[in-house]
Amino acid sequence: MSTGNYFEQPVRHTKELVRQYGLGLLFATNIFGAGSVFILSEAGATFGFALLWVLPMTLFVGLGMHEMSARLAADDRPLMVYIKDVIGDTPARGFAVGLSFIMHFWSVANYAIAGAALVYLTPLSNLYIGIILMAGLGVALVELRLYERIEGVIAALALTIFASYLVIVFGLELPLRSIASGFVPSLISEFGYLTMIIALLGTTVYYPNFFIQTSMAKTKDWSMVSRYRRDHTVGLVTVVALSVAVMTVAAMTISGNQITLTAPGEPLAAALGPWALDVFIIGAGAASFTSATGTLFGAGFIVPQAYGHRTSFGDYRFRAVVNALIILSVLLAVPILAFTGFTPVSLAITMPAVNGVIGLPITAVALYAAVSRYFDPTRTERALFLAVVILMFVSSALTAESLARTIVNLL
Repeated sequence: MSTGNYFEQPVRHTKELVRQYGLGLLFATNIFGAGSVFILSEAGATFGFALLWVLPMTLFVGLGMHEMSARLAADDRPLMVYIKDVIGDTPARGFAVGLSFIMHFWSVANYAIAGAALVYLTPLSNLYIGIILMAGLGVALVELRLYERIEGVIAALALTIFASYLVIVFGLELPLRSIASGFVPSLISEFGYLTMIIALLGTTVYYPNFFIQTSMAKTKDWSMVSRYRRDHTVGLVTVVALSVAVMTVAAMTISGNQITLTAPGEPLAAALGPWALDVFIIGAGAASFTSATGTLFGAGFIVPQAYGHRTSFGDYRFRAVVNALIILSVLLAVPILAFTGFTPVSLAITMPAVNGVIGLPITAVALYAAVSRYFDPTRTERALFLAVVILMFVSSALTAESLARTIVNLL
């Protein structure tokens, strides 16, 4: 067998795997950017196993919202187009621009982490220059306009990080009783606990993904809900399993409650060797970079759609919106870091919570209304979808005050 033939079959299988699950893994890496790594580590280091119960809840909510989203996607009904039809042209434009602005706070945080990783790994000493360089790479990624290649890179990155933390979990002597108790829902009055709940929801139930999914019919060319369902289920289960692993490792290995850039990687270094810390920083920086850019894909769809254009992935309007928000991310990240008490890590922990309080419940309501209008859910489905919406609003209401106090303390 020739060398070419020897490698041809694995390459073909890899391409098929990416084609089948690449969108779900894009969702996974959008979710598991720097925000998730540091939020999960902070939650584990500060509260031990007490917040593990939030992760199955995020899986339930995420699967419920993606089930609604997949039905719209299979019927080629972008969520923003529905919103525009319901609230009218002018309000829809304001809504899309406003939501995109809130959405891009994730990119502010993720580009900050990516810049910090670049400074850590290279002779570069200026954080602000690092952020600008990573944002420039983000613009270059958007200008590639090749979705399949982006899927492939992100899929490989997500699986690599996933495997690394599983190595650590399987190497620890796990206190199974304590871990099991962490899956029992509870509320603690300690400062920051409620903020952490909405941060976990905001970073795991990643609402830009729903706008992306419902707009991808032309790119994915799928007309069956089952194709989308299988794809996003793989992504969400991967994320939640990884999240349990990261929080567990942090609870058992990280002391104190002040998470630094390197803290989540220190357990890897202890288990695998000092080289693993550099690998972690590379992975966290790369995940932050892809998440910062991938998040804005949602805005790349909804702003043109609000203005009446049926945009597709990578077209001119899509790229113009995404690139503009990348530039805006830098313009906000630099002064925030320079003139407030925020650090790249505290930004990565706080910004998903902001999105969880504002964007997530709005998106849940829109999905429920759109599915109710275009389809005929069964009574059981309608009850489950409505439960998801109520849960999002209750979570937002319970945690908003705690989040506001957290932000004020950092300013």
